[in-house]
Amino acid sequence: MTTNTTHAPIPFADHGEIIPVDEIDDIRQVLIAVETLLRRKYEKTGLRQSDVHVKAVGCAKGEFRVLPNLPEELTQGLFSRDRTYSALVRFSNSASQVQPDWIPDGRGLALKVFDVEGEMLPSDKPEVRAQDFIMLNHPVFFARNVKEFLRVEQVLVAADENPLAVAKGALTGGDWNPLNWHWREAVTAVQIAGHLPVHPASNTYYSAAPIRFGKYVAKYRIRPASVPPETFLEVVNRLRLEANALSLMLEETLKSQQLLFEFQVQLRTSTETMPIEDASAEWPESESPFRTVAVLLLPRQEIGGPMEKQACKQLSFNVWNALAEHQPLGGINRLRKDAYRVSSAWRHLSASGN
Repeated sequence: MTTNTTHAPIPFADHGEIIPVDEIDDIRQVLIAVETLLRRKYEKTGLRQSDVHVKAVGCAKGEFRVLPNLPEELTQGLFSRDRTYSALVRFSNSASQVQPDWIPDGRGLALKVFDVEGEMLPSDKPEVRAQDFIMLNHPVFFARNVKEFLRVEQVLVAADENPLAVAKGALTGGDWNPLNWHWREAVTAVQIAGHLPVHPASNTYYSAAPIRFGKYVAKYRIRPASVPPETFLEVVNRLRLEANALSLMLEETLKSQQLLFEFQVQLRTSTETMPIEDASAEWPESESPFRTVAVLLLPRQEIGGPMEKQACKQLSFNVWNALAEHQPLGGINRLRKDAYRVSSAWRHLSASGN
């Protein structure tokens, strides 16, 4: 493969994905590992929780406004014309267990845009016309593909919550030759889990994996366009005093002010430096910068009441809840199609169901 030196967006093509012959079996094994970990967690806690992003920080209603007068290459799918959609946002911590907000962790933002127009991908809920976008406050994923993700899941199953065994297995893979260790994946995992806590509206959140963008391919992100709601010292003080500080900060902010974010896309302009099948590779912004195609407005609202919190816990997001023109791409996204379904189904079972 050669680098596209014109920096023009590369057209989407069905053959852009390269699916390994054993990927279906690898996904099956991942699902077995996920179900094992979910069942173990239930046996220890009595709670049916998802495998990650267990702790919701808060959910808010909003407006997703596609910008007018976008250039042709950006007027794709959901963004083909300027329009305002109703939307719903969930902020969360990425850990697999509930823990105080002062502990470093990855932070997530999931966005649901309602009443979208166009052909939808096959779904378990075809009556729901919503486009989901799922993001993490880190530009890349810790596993490049399904096989690497399977290796990590099998380490977690074997370690059974022993942190030293998890760390050793994830890094070495059982091979004592340091030249064969999984350095990049381990460093990325540490970077994601090591993000210091800030106000949820102060993070920039990334898709990490690409999606189809109409005629092209893109990654996406959301970044704050409002003034940071609280200073660093104020955040540190709140975290010191309150286990759920991030939730409280978000609730108090939305009571008094609106929050504004920019939704941006990065078009794929190189086959060499912008791989589809490696979610751990960061696409160079020097070759293709992120460009704003919409804004997300969260107006002043009450999100801290019991009903609002309960509704937030029941929400489900899936990158495959999507328009056909925004089909998720790459192995990690193909894995998500089934993994999210398994996790959501488990979480919504009644306690007496199994």
